[in-house]
Formats: sequence, structure tokens, C-alpha cells
Amino acid sequence: MIDQNDYALAWQVYLGVGVIALLLWLLLLRAYRLTGLKLWALLAVAALVLLPSHHPDVAGLWMPATIGALLSLMTGGIESAMASLIIIGAGQIAALVLAITWTLIAAKKAPSTPTKPTPASSERVEPQL
Repeated sequence: MIDQNDYALAWQVYLGVGVIALLLWLLLLRAYRLTGLKLWALLAVAALVLLPSHHPDVAGLWMPATIGALLSLMTGGIESAMASLIIIGAGQIAALVLAITWTLIAAKKAPSTPTKPTPASSERVEPQL
């Protein structure tokens, strides 16, 4: 059985690796121009990686919800994994709602008129030969 120090160390390592994975995911998402889609993809992966849930057998222990759901699904069936699956689903819904809200707020703050080109930049200048 693990003691409290091992438990804390395991969570610190897991969260550290999870944050590094999210930063790498953010680097991969830089290519997309749609900020709402980028934000949703980042929040959805953060919810999958970082959300905790209670251990079904041991009271007082927390575990990553995704890992707990998969292990509970393999060992005890869908009934034992349902608590973790509900947490994962709620996290995904929250990520989607936050991304949509942020996109709508950002769209209202964006200028509605397109920028007009300045006369100097629209004139063609022929090179002198």
C-alpha cells in the first residue's frame, strides 16, 4: 500500500506531465486560425487529462478520471465506471460551453467594419529602369 507521500508524489508527477502534454498540444493547435475551435480543443484535452474522480474501492483516494473510468470499465463494468464517466462528460460539456461563450464575447468585441487600405499602399509604383 502506498503512503501519503507516495500518493502526493504520484499526483505531482501526473499533473506535471499533464501540463507539459497540454503545452505540446497548444503548440500543435497554433496552426488553426479559428480561436473558438482552438480554445475548445485545448479545454477538452485539459478536461480529459486533468479532471480527478474518487476511487470506487478506496475512500479518500483520488485518481485521474480518464484512467479511473478505463480501469473501472475493464474490471467492474459500466456500472462501476459511471461516476468517472459522468465527471468526464460534465468536463467536456463545460469545455464546450466555455469555448462558445468566449467566442461569442470575442465576436462582440471585434470591430465590425473591415479596415480600409491606405491610399499609399494601394498605389502601384513602377520601378525606374
